[in-house]
Amino acid sequence: MSDLECLARYPFGEPTGLGIHPHHSACQSLGGLTRIRPPHGDDAWLVTRHEDIRAVLADRRFSRAVAVARDEPRLAAVPLQTSVLSLDPPEHTSVRRLLAGALGFNGPRVAELRGTAQERCAHLIDGMIAQGAPADLAEHFAIPLTGEITCELLGVPFADRELFRDGLEALASTLPEEVVGPRISALYAYIDELCAAGRAEAGDDVLGELTRAREGDTRLSDDGFFTEVISDLLLAGYYNTSTQLLNAVYLLLTHPDQLRLLEHDPELMPRAVEELLRYAPFPAHVTFARYATEDVEIGGTHVRAGEAVLVALPAGNFDEAAFENPEKLDLTRSKNTHLSFGHGLHHCLGGPLVRMLFQTALSALLERLPDLRLAVPESELPWQDSLELRRLQQLPVTWRQPRP
Repeated sequence: MSDLECLARYPFGEPTGLGIHPHHSACQSLGGLTRIRPPHGDDAWLVTRHEDIRAVLADRRFSRAVAVARDEPRLAAVPLQTSVLSLDPPEHTSVRRLLAGALGFNGPRVAELRGTAQERCAHLIDGMIAQGAPADLAEHFAIPLTGEITCELLGVPFADRELFRDGLEALASTLPEEVVGPRISALYAYIDELCAAGRAEAGDDVLGELTRAREGDTRLSDDGFFTEVISDLLLAGYYNTSTQLLNAVYLLLTHPDQLRLLEHDPELMPRAVEELLRYAPFPAHVTFARYATEDVEIGGTHVRAGEAVLVALPAGNFDEAAFENPEKLDLTRSKNTHLSFGHGLHHCLGGPLVRMLFQTALSALLERLPDLRLAVPESELPWQDSLELRRLQQLPVTWRQPRP
């Protein structure tokens, strides 16, 4: 038996920048699934191949609801709280339908939000120009852009961000429970107060829509569940989207040949965004666990009923069987079936919004800030530790004479 086959501890090592640990690729080459022992919870099967990940995520014999009653395998000390991410059909189907209707990420709604995003990008870039280079693209662009749009959409006051930012980071943290627990409790207490106020006067935002829907849905009528749904939406829209937008800009600035390509051919933007989403690992390692409800064969491995699996979406995005030269950032890539929004029942509802925000934000930056580049050596960029996702604390940039 090879050393790789004997590997049990997961993650395989500390992440570096946006790099994927090479053992993921080695697991793919061995075939089948890999048995692992994560920092917390049950042992699990690690799924690394693109085809196998899609199979697991589309197979209803793998359950999220079972995980609620188990010590599910995970990187974070605190288990995933009960929310729509912990439901199976038919409960999942009804709640997700309500969320999809409230979010309204269809063509007309996203087109409407595009106008708002363009206005916000112009305003934020004006502020950066007025302040002068260098500027931190995290604090002065990515976070306020995604934060303001998400908060307006959900009905959460952006002015309250100091009350919930710390809690959102705690939800994504791998620090001990005694460290993150009080921060998460404070976040839930804030959202509880917000929901209580929303019941008195439900607006036209997502919080208002879901408040009105609570009367007809037994799941949403549960106060704890409702709070966790809102926190998940806030985490995804505010924290996760700003993280990935920063990662996308970082990738462009550290791949100048691809940046020049996009500058010279703006029509490439939609395809470029898909490649940036593929290349930046999200989450950094694995998504939440699923349990087999009966014996299942996946990739030549027999998964027994009651065993857990963890899918490594970033590994699937770098699978040579699915992508030609996956290690190369190629903004012209035409075949790009990336897994960054997941797959199957729990695929991300916010995909259309994220794509629009990326296209709008990157276009605005490249149009207004010529010769956009890092203001410090790449080795000096600060990455946040102890998170389930890779996040830059700051992204200082500079530029030459800006365009009006």
